[in-house]
Amino acid sequence: MPYQDSPHYVDETPGTKYYCTCGESSNKPYCDGSHETKNTGKLPKEFEVEKACRMAICDCGKTQTSPRCDGSHM
Repeated sequence: MPYQDSPHYVDETPGTKYYCTCGESSNKPYCDGSHETKNTGKLPKEFEVEKACRMAICDCGKTQTSPRCDGSHM
């Protein structure tokens, strides 16, 4: 899977978000449905953003605080 060893930094707006956990999305950090077409066996992480904020979204697949990066890629 094409994970990377650094997070995606995004300025989020309030609402429900679906973040890629399979590493295959062409719209990272958001899910584009690639997990279904490529049969990755992984599902996107649904996350409710309560207020506008800057977030570091994991793209290494190792975080314990999904979808937020916890530095596990280091």
